Amino acid sequence: MVISRKVLLSTVLTVKEKEVSLVKVTRKGQVTIPQKTRERLGIREGDYLVATEINDLVILRKFSLPSWDELFAYGEKFAAEEGITREDVLTAIRAVRRGA
Repeated sequence: MVISRKVLLSTVLTVKEKEVSLVKVTRKGQVTIPQKTRERLGIREGDYLVATEINDLVILRKFSLPSWDELFAYGEKFAAEEGITREDVLTAIRAVRRGA
């Protein structure tokens, strides 16, 4: 792909109908995610991103921890599927606390 100097100097490029922003890496290795991208993906200050390398690509993916309600719902569903009772859980907790 040949990119003219005029296009390179532009801060926003369009590749295959996707908006691509040119960002600069700071001395500390930081980059700024463009505002439109942050807004579209709902990325806010304090959010976590997962960085993945694939060949020469760096992919950032928004990462969110589940809420307590989601965790408990998952645990209850898992326990029901596996036939684990509340008493089984309490027995296992007691055993761990006793060092067994």
